[in-house]
Amino acid sequence: MIPISWYLIFAAALFCIGLFGVLARRNAIAILMGIELMLNAVNVNLIAFWRYATP
Repeated sequence: MIPISWYLIFAAALFCIGLFGVLARRNAIAILMGIELMLNAVNVNLIAFWRYATP
């Protein structure tokens, strides 16, 4: 089983990439794609914690 820390590191990296995309781009589509990456990182965190909280 993959440790939860790997999921959290992956989600943090995904969130940072999305945040960089939001802050560095001026195009509306690119900003929306960055926001989508950030939301996907939140979903990865939620699923990781749900998976490791339930036995």
